[in-house]
Amino acid sequence: MTYIFILLKIKLIHGIMIQGEKMDKKLTSNYIYSVIYQTLIVITPFITVPYLTRVMGVEALSINDMTGNLTQWFVLFGIMGVNIYGNREIARVRDNKRDLSRTFFEIFSMQFISMCLSTIAFFIFINVFKSEYNTYLIVQGITLLSVSLDITWFFYGVEDFKKASIRNMAVKILNVALILILIKGPQDLMKFIFLNASLGVFGQLVMWAQLRHYVHFEKINLKGILKHVKPNISLFIPQIAISIYSLLDISMLGILYEEKEKVVNLYKQAQNFVKMFLFFITSIGSVMLPRISNIYAKGETEAMNRFLNKTFKLALYLAIPMIVGIFGVIQSFVNWFLPLDYYEVGKMMILTSPIILFISLSNVFGTQYLVPIGNYKHYTISVVSGALVNLTLNYIFIPNYGAYGAIFGSVMAELMVTVVQWFYVRNKLKVNIHIKELTIIILSSLCMLIPINLVISNLTNSFISSIIQIVVGGSTYVILLYVFKAPLFMEILNRFLKRGVDYEA
Repeated sequence: MTYIFILLKIKLIHGIMIQGEKMDKKLTSNYIYSVIYQTLIVITPFITVPYLTRVMGVEALSINDMTGNLTQWFVLFGIMGVNIYGNREIARVRDNKRDLSRTFFEIFSMQFISMCLSTIAFFIFINVFKSEYNTYLIVQGITLLSVSLDITWFFYGVEDFKKASIRNMAVKILNVALILILIKGPQDLMKFIFLNASLGVFGQLVMWAQLRHYVHFEKINLKGILKHVKPNISLFIPQIAISIYSLLDISMLGILYEEKEKVVNLYKQAQNFVKMFLFFITSIGSVMLPRISNIYAKGETEAMNRFLNKTFKLALYLAIPMIVGIFGVIQSFVNWFLPLDYYEVGKMMILTSPIILFISLSNVFGTQYLVPIGNYKHYTISVVSGALVNLTLNYIFIPNYGAYGAIFGSVMAELMVTVVQWFYVRNKLKVNIHIKELTIIILSSLCMLIPINLVISNLTNSFISSIIQIVVGGSTYVILLYVFKAPLFMEILNRFLKRGVDYEA
């Protein structure tokens, strides 16, 4: 379903960024580069996943997932909230090169020191709590070096998504090529882990080579570094909470479920596939966060509300048909795409799919509104609430239901986050959608199932049949939006056709 909407979303971003009659070409360009990169992220699993699941097997990949998951806990505590905090702070000072340079070196120094401490803690931990996977964990530790050098947040803050996206795409393509050349079986698990971790370091070094075009060296002091610690920690708290239900699911499966080697990678594959659909929606949040921060700092609240009202509607226009599309096509897709022992991934994806809607909406309420305006208190309360729900439900259901218990906990957690955020923004953020427009989206999405099921009943499970399902389903949705004159869709279409017609639901 996702590819059908790429052009539609790019055109929407054009519409969102109009201030009066002036088009913000930079913001549109940023989104296009972000979408291109997210498209590559969507495409690469179609190459690597069927290959790795067949040559590596579920047990080897589960070991990779479990050891990588443990490493990510130390990444979390080392990086704290720098990715969001650095993005926002750079956006605020980007118009003054001296302030920009000083702020960059202060925040990076804080990040590097923190990651060094986390790396020391990581190696102490794996030496104190030795396990059969220690050798793999040591190699996974290279990831900590990669993260300590990561300055992607700087390029997002100055709204240069081009350099970050091109770097990420080059590393991703190189990674896929090396996997296909070097990884031949479960015996290559160590090589696989080293490859993924070391390419991350290479990617960061490329970013540093591009940095000189933006900043010059500024002398900084300890006081300048320390002033960033407290606000960064304020963002670190919700990052911990978010990780409770993004990292802890796999950790708890490894601890609470007896047959962990058989289910961890199945669960991870289902989560990855579902969240793959989110990339095109959440990429809007990445683009909008620095812009909203900049607009809010200037006091332009009307422009901020106009932007967010569009992205709120876009989330509904995309998330609802994506969920319906997963229900319609995913099991036949899994049947040919993955080995027989991955059959349950399809069921897991269907049960996980509601998080597409919940995360899309919380991306608007939280990432695009609460964080840019500095309302960390309510943002933190929302994600902590979700984390507590997830932790409780995981503890209750994982021992007996394994991956399905983890899925239930994740879906309920994301729902909780969205509900709490909506409660806090409902009287401040002017986002709304008319019942008529919402009904058009839902009915158009449900009608996709008719041609999709006709394809399934007349064709065997194959790559070609899945492509046909996606094309006919997506085309049906777009045609029905046109037939029913869905307001946002017609607004985008008329801008595309250079006609200034407004539609109201």
